Amino acid sequence: MTSKFVQPPAFLSTRREEARFGVLAVLGGVAGAYGSVYCGHVFANALTGNLVSLGSELLAGQWAGVAARTGGVLLFLLGVALSVVLPVRLGGQARRWQRRCLLIEAACFAVQGLLPYGALAEFSPALYLWPVFFASGLQYNTFTALHSVPVSTLFCTNNLRQLTLHALVWRRQRRAGAPDAAREARIALTYLAVSGLFFAGVLLGVALYGALGRRLMLLCAAGHLALWAWDKACK
Repeated sequence: MTSKFVQPPAFLSTRREEARFGVLAVLGGVAGAYGSVYCGHVFANALTGNLVSLGSELLAGQWAGVAARTGGVLLFLLGVALSVVLPVRLGGQARRWQRRCLLIEAACFAVQGLLPYGALAEFSPALYLWPVFFASGLQYNTFTALHSVPVSTLFCTNNLRQLTLHALVWRRQRRAGAPDAAREARIALTYLAVSGLFFAGVLLGVALYGALGRRLMLLCAAGHLALWAWDKACK
């Protein structure tokens, strides 16, 4: 089920929309680095790796990890479901929902930065990252396309696949002198830019962790709050 209410609103200017997706990609990279590098290799931005770890822990009888990762998966799915249901409750107003989503994500990251890592990670690092699981589900199905190009600001697998495919099409069409070559180039560059900004966020997260520690998640909260305030000011 796909929500028709969460597509990027047409009234946003091109530059504003690009800036918003760029910031979300950077913050996605920061959160991904935090979980993957410093929180037990838990990548809460997406579910593939966690399902692999869930299967491994299930067969090993590590029931604490099974429970924590299952909860993380369910929270991710809940975030996706709410990103479909809540816009309808708000009257189908895409801009209003996207603002609310940014506020909810800011709250999730603020909670994440205040949670006691030691106590929760002793049970399972996946339990500690439950707020990121939920926020990721919300973001993944809310900010879905940049200039009608489906992209993810939370991980790069499909972005890099699409970058490769559209670059190949662009190369073929450019050689044939086809008029759509410029369009394919723009699509490929969109995937390249979002993936590059995500990776920049990863580097930023790794670089700042030594100074900020868990407060790195408060930086993510501040980033989402700033996006909310900026969008609200640009009525």
